[in-house]
Amino acid sequence: MVALSISRTSALLPISNGLPVQSLIEQMGRGVLTVLHAPQRPAALLGVTYYDTDIDDQQFTGQLVMLTAHTELSPERLDVLCEQLRRAQASGIVARSAQGPEGARLIAACAQHDVQLLGLTSAVGWREFDALVSRLLGEHGAGLQLGTNSGDRLFSLANSVAQAFGGSVAIEDHRRNILAYSALPGQAIDSLRANGILTRRTPDGPLNEIRYRQVFATDGISRFPTENQFAPRAALPLRAGNIPLGSIWVIDPHGDELGTPLSAEKREVLESAAEIAAGYIVDAWRFDHGDERSKETALRRLLAGTPHENDTTVLGVRPDKNYVVLAIDSGAVLEGDLSEIRTAASRHLSVYFPGSICTVLEGKVVALVPSSATDPITRSLERLLPELFRLTGSACYCGLSVPRRPSTSFSEDYERSVRVAECASSLRLPVATPDDVQPQLILRECADALRATDLELPEATLLLAEGEAETRATLLAWLEERGSAPRVAERLNVHEQTVRYRIRQATNRLGIDLDDPDRMLTLWLQLKLAEMR
Repeated sequence: MVALSISRTSALLPISNGLPVQSLIEQMGRGVLTVLHAPQRPAALLGVTYYDTDIDDQQFTGQLVMLTAHTELSPERLDVLCEQLRRAQASGIVARSAQGPEGARLIAACAQHDVQLLGLTSAVGWREFDALVSRLLGEHGAGLQLGTNSGDRLFSLANSVAQAFGGSVAIEDHRRNILAYSALPGQAIDSLRANGILTRRTPDGPLNEIRYRQVFATDGISRFPTENQFAPRAALPLRAGNIPLGSIWVIDPHGDELGTPLSAEKREVLESAAEIAAGYIVDAWRFDHGDERSKETALRRLLAGTPHENDTTVLGVRPDKNYVVLAIDSGAVLEGDLSEIRTAASRHLSVYFPGSICTVLEGKVVALVPSSATDPITRSLERLLPELFRLTGSACYCGLSVPRRPSTSFSEDYERSVRVAECASSLRLPVATPDDVQPQLILRECADALRATDLELPEATLLLAEGEAETRATLLAWLEERGSAPRVAERLNVHEQTVRYRIRQATNRLGIDLDDPDRMLTLWLQLKLAEMR
């Protein structure tokens, strides 16, 4: 592990300028980063990102690009990349093995386009480097990218503070984006807070500027009375050492009398929440979550069976752990609803199964879940499904693959989980494993095989024609109820004599031999598969 010391000087640099690369090099410590090319006009660092060859419009402005496999790129591709980075005013490139012969092309391309190039020691892993840089960025970053796990904890913290004060609480990052807020029944709230929650950002204004300056200039709790129809508030900055991370703001319905000190309970709960929130925010600087878009792209490649060399590294997939692929079938919902399902599933899974990653693929929400068994996932999903229905108004059905160690791809697991989810939907099972729907899986395999041929019984062809729905349903029920007229009558809600009459008519008119077991099995299979379409 690399030891770091974050100086007060770096924390006081102007936000708009980002973090100078030289400060990053110094604070990483000796031997971690080596300057291989220093540009004449270095761009400040706002964030770090993995280079993804499959994303054409990847955003590079202010980013230090982690080039994990530069030796696989042709000189032409390196030239195009460096030109892109120069135009986008990227912070530069960091790569390994760039000092030897294999790095000569990369150094030449960076020198030609005057792009910063740093060499990373082999003693520091890519994910560790990503996390360390993100922690060092502090207030100089482009914005906090909270993972869902930390986000849920911050919402719980906000509720605990609101319980003590009786008013709405907002936890903000250093750029006044609202990361979490309280949602207690009956809590006091005003229009400023309501607008902030809707936009997830505190509105700008002269009064706010004055108040924020006071909050960050004070070590303790700041209090503000009612002003401009805004309710009284208490606020406390969130810090990691000297680095401002954000702030907590709470509406205090009884806070107009500034001469009356806060109660010990209110002070303790607010200070404790600030300390805990600061810890969560520091840990959330992409330590576990990385570049979500790069992760989703890597996951889609693994599911499609076309992985890149470093995809498992980007996803944090470990060879000694078991993984399950989850597919959520929500039917033909709108794209916006599908996005809601993905967000809710991602938040839920990351809390109960840290390291999970979700994406949307071919109309399904799909997740890679680290777990050695399906039972815990099933129990967890049963708690999630009512929330998904509340969000979209559509019933969702989940299919799971069998837990296994990772290999070169998860394409077979993806296809199986989608099939299982579709079977679960047809059977109205909320969550299913392959064992739960094994007969339906076999039938679908049969359907695939039959579609590849022109084999079909003549009587099946006649029964599948328009106008034969009643006869088809009666015969299918007759075969499945093993020729019991009473059970077929109950199933179709008709009289027993009606069932017998329909069967006699079908056998005479269509030439069906009910005493031929092979022919009846084949007829049932073709009618059943047609019903499943």
